[in-house]
Amino acid sequence: MIEMSIDIKSVSKIISYLSREIVDKIDSLSDDEKRVLEYFLHNISVGTLVAIRELRAFYRIEDPKSAIRKLIDLGLLEQGYGCYSLSKSIREGLLKVYLQQTKHSKDFE
Repeated sequence: MIEMSIDIKSVSKIISYLSREIVDKIDSLSDDEKRVLEYFLHNISVGTLVAIRELRAFYRIEDPKSAIRKLIDLGLLEQGYGCYSLSKSIREGLLKVYLQQTKHSKDFE
């Protein structure tokens, strides 16, 4: 298992499903950038305007555009037509966690 010093609750659930390269990138983020990533872990794909408004209002990120741009440059987020989304590799990690939890919950039925 990969050890890391990330303090993001959602990332800690998927960390074993992410590559070492992604883990290192996440570990190097500033606190604001980590909070932006946490937002996208809960909201996998969000319209550009909504993401910026919510990050300012609910997460108290002063400059969400620059934090989002850094995450895009690192390959942790993707920019679509009028939206931002988690990168494919992180989405795949989330899917694996979900499938594992679903399988685990069915074992107890």
